[in-house]
Amino acid sequence: MKVKRLHLQNYGRFEDLKIDFAPTSEKAGNVTVIVGNNGAGKSQILQALATSLSWFIGYLRNGKVSGFAIEESSIKNNKNDVLAEITTDFGSHNYISLFNEDGYTRWQLSSVREGRNSSFEDKLFELESVVQKYRKYLTQEDSYSLPLLVFYPVERSNYENKNTAMLSRHFEQLKGYFASLDGARIDFSDFIQWFRNEEDIENETKNLNYNSEDMQDKIKYLMKDLSSLSNKVSQTKDPKEFELLKNRVQEYLVEVSELQEKFQSYSRNSEYQARRILSPIRESITRFTNFENIRIRRQGTPTMIVEKDGEELDVNQLSQGEKSLLALVGDIARRLTLLNPSLDNPLEGEGVVMIDEVDLHLHPKWQHDLIDKLVATFPNVQFILTTHSPHVISDRNDLLLYSLDDGELTEMPNVYGEDANTVLTKIFDVDIRDSKVEEQFNVIRRAISKHDYVTAENCITELAEKLPSDHLELLKCRLLLAQSKLVNNNTDESSHAKD
Repeated sequence: MKVKRLHLQNYGRFEDLKIDFAPTSEKAGNVTVIVGNNGAGKSQILQALATSLSWFIGYLRNGKVSGFAIEESSIKNNKNDVLAEITTDFGSHNYISLFNEDGYTRWQLSSVREGRNSSFEDKLFELESVVQKYRKYLTQEDSYSLPLLVFYPVERSNYENKNTAMLSRHFEQLKGYFASLDGARIDFSDFIQWFRNEEDIENETKNLNYNSEDMQDKIKYLMKDLSSLSNKVSQTKDPKEFELLKNRVQEYLVEVSELQEKFQSYSRNSEYQARRILSPIRESITRFTNFENIRIRRQGTPTMIVEKDGEELDVNQLSQGEKSLLALVGDIARRLTLLNPSLDNPLEGEGVVMIDEVDLHLHPKWQHDLIDKLVATFPNVQFILTTHSPHVISDRNDLLLYSLDDGELTEMPNVYGEDANTVLTKIFDVDIRDSKVEEQFNVIRRAISKHDYVTAENCITELAEKLPSDHLELLKCRLLLAQSKLVNNNTDESSHAKD
């Protein structure tokens, strides 16, 4: 599943906005990034997407057309009504119609101020058709894969650990949608609870596999003895020995039958199948954070333990950025696992993940390859992100980049491989240094170009008192001044020689 386009009318800051999402015919990747000043409307786009997609989950769960309503506060000032239309690609589940030229599925939501008439209306027929297909397949196959839909707002993290021993171990497939589009808070205690549950089952599976192999060996030995006994029964002529051997054969048959029934019962029990759920999740967390040997410590209040640089740490000892990233990656992986129980690697499940300010709490070093890691870990997920980080948007050459300014959307050029200063000026329209300092550097450059070396030297001396001695731009100006003096002196000497 992929979101192709969102069309908003009178929504928040937008009078009429159309935005396409990657992949497109020009951008093959699965990542769309939106940048812009605070208040430009980035979060409103993600919220409109979450509201629209909530109707898929509502109808899938309840069999009724339901989802989040567009709140009246989202209607643009001085407008009476609002419309949000979403175009999606559900692949083979798409609504099929002679009038549907591109083969995608569309639905729209509207809202109106109290006491007003609306020029818009809800249109959900195509969505109903799609969800009915999903419900049909789920009815036929309990473990049928479902698309992940989740929105992580800026206020997304909750790291408080509760006593998880009191919480239920039972997790159903549709729990993967729990609180996923109403501004999902990453409840770390919930993640620890789920991880502990899966770790318990993982340990039980290991024991079961050992017991199953033991049972299989025992059945083989019993069958071998049974064959030998059967030969003796057929060869004996002593009635007493015959009766004794026959009874032993019957006892063996009963024991073999009981072992076979127990073994088949284990094999049929889906919870005790060989599960590799935690392996890809541990791998994904390690890929993002370099934490190793991730596990649950059960003494006292259960908590998650990781190893960092060979040191064993409680997650509560980690930095805010480390916890933020671990929780985000872990929550995406957990939801994919719940929604795709039949996949060998549930991290290859499909879906749409929206993250507001994806760089939140992260050191620039972690921001730099964040999108690369998201794409590598969740290869079939469509990511729609907002950011204020130049490191995030220079991460890949296949992402679709937009800039928002006062409600106006502009597609921006590729900045893959550009340095942070270039991205700041080119995309974020931000000066790379303090404006007063930059003006002094401009004065120095102009003075050097006019051979006004006294002014240039005075400005350099003045700046040298304020800036570090190894300031790169200051060193460049000193070098430029020296080169200009050298060239000018050589020119003067050459001129005198001719005279």
